[in-house]
Amino acid sequence: MSTRALVTLFAIPLLALTTCSRESSDWRSALAADTAVSYAQFIVAHPDSTRIASARERLSQLAEEKDWRSAAETDTLEAYQRFVDQYPAGRWAKEARTRVENFASGAAAASVGLPGSATPAAAATGEDPPQAGSAEPEAAPATPDSASGFGIQLGAFSTAERANDEWKKLQADANGMLDGLSPRVVVGDVGGKTIYRLQAEVRDEAQARAICGGLKVAKRPCVPVLPAPAP
Repeated sequence: MSTRALVTLFAIPLLALTTCSRESSDWRSALAADTAVSYAQFIVAHPDSTRIASARERLSQLAEEKDWRSAAETDTLEAYQRFVDQYPAGRWAKEARTRVENFASGAAAASVGLPGSATPAAAATGEDPPQAGSAEPEAAPATPDSASGFGIQLGAFSTAERANDEWKKLQADANGMLDGLSPRVVVGDVGGKTIYRLQAEVRDEAQARAICGGLKVAKRPCVPVLPAPAP
């Protein structure tokens, strides 16, 4: 066998081994970086790789994560609705729908302005409490049995259990801002649908606005409850 034939015989598997080794190295680099750019570069460099499907799947996941962070930072009804429309079966689709529902019910409750009836907050019983993402206007009306007339409203929910669950979650996450406050669930009716507003009484408007300011920095819903104007 000629020297040229021998070189060719050994060069072909060596080249295949080198290509495989380079692909594996590039894949490890893409995994380590774990960015959209790194996976896109891998796809371009190795279009015939068996790892292409995994690279494209991770690209989709990263895009969804980026859009979810953007929606959460914007924290508006429109932002969450856009996310649901774009990722109806996504990882955070259920959470986004919950926040859309809370935004819609909270805004409707405050716009109607029905005081409803207040009931003490009971122990939470729900096993899957929602994140409260309700947005409220500048101030909500005070309930009739509010001693000072001032309070804070922390969301509007479809059941009293969800409202109570949210209070427990907020207490754990609020860094003491809710210490000394007692929750109450205010029952109201909006368009024939019963809603449950989570509120707590405070001593004055300054305290209400201070607490809401702190909660909003932490991306938590809060609106001051002010005394109803005298007739």
